[in-house]
Amino acid sequence: MENYQEILKGLQSNHKYLPTWYNYDEVGSELNHICTTENSNYYITRGELSVLRDKIENIIPRVPYQLTLVDLGCGNCHKTRFVIDELLRRQGTLSFYPEDISEDFLLRSSKQLAEEYGDDLVITPIPEDYVEGIEQLKKVKGPKFILWLGSIICMSYADQVNMLRLISAMMTDKCNLVFSADITQDRNTILKAYDDEAGLMRNFIQNGITRLNKETGSEIDKTKFKWEVDFVLNKDPYSVSYVRKYMEAKESVQYKMPQLNMDFTMKMGERLYFHEGEGFSCKYTLEQLRNIVEKAGLRLTDTWTDKDKHVVFCRCTTV
Repeated sequence: MENYQEILKGLQSNHKYLPTWYNYDEVGSELNHICTTENSNYYITRGELSVLRDKIENIIPRVPYQLTLVDLGCGNCHKTRFVIDELLRRQGTLSFYPEDISEDFLLRSSKQLAEEYGDDLVITPIPEDYVEGIEQLKKVKGPKFILWLGSIICMSYADQVNMLRLISAMMTDKCNLVFSADITQDRNTILKAYDDEAGLMRNFIQNGITRLNKETGSEIDKTKFKWEVDFVLNKDPYSVSYVRKYMEAKESVQYKMPQLNMDFTMKMGERLYFHEGEGFSCKYTLEQLRNIVEKAGLRLTDTWTDKDKHVVFCRCTTV
């Protein structure tokens, strides 16, 4: 089983969890796309698309040289197309490096883009996690426009800072990083997005258990758990607000996991979280975001928000 040590660590800890990345196999990536595009209450994707559609000419800096496009955690690249189209309009051709942990999903998306754009778009897919992917991207020469859309919010505070530091290691003074973040603070709006009536988000999260059963030989019964979503507000300028998603055992349960050589047990009322740390899908004030960027040794130069002020795009350069 891939990365079994990290899975073991989460399942055996006092604060039981499955890491966020574990949901993103090919099935999970597709379910995530569905729950973020077909849930009418999920404002993040709608807000991101609005900013890209209305402000892409300003988000991409005008420079007297060609840019190479990097997309970290690219998914199916449906948001990246706005950037590709604008860069092709300016440059005529474009070298594109999409990176994603789900290899099958990434290669399928790359194939679709290659068929659509032809020789004008030279695609080099990187099917790796962030750390390995960035190591490969460090070898890419020249000015880079780096996208990291919708992903910083799914990390712990420390990991957000560390990831931005990691990205900065492949940047020169001619590179720009643009990432998007959620600046929504209203509890009801957030809970409607993450606990939708159609259960689209729950289907995505439950994929983590489906995958766990498949890969460990277990038979975890989803009906023996309550599925919960919560929001924790935090105004501290050096912290963030966040969502928590977890399943809570309705009774004491025990399941064998032959592939991990362990028995997985939960007491009644015990929780299994679907993220590392205190929470995931972080929500920010602009002050909180600026502090994170500065801690990582980068400079926040510009921001753009959608009209409803749910989402912000941040452009960063090296100091």
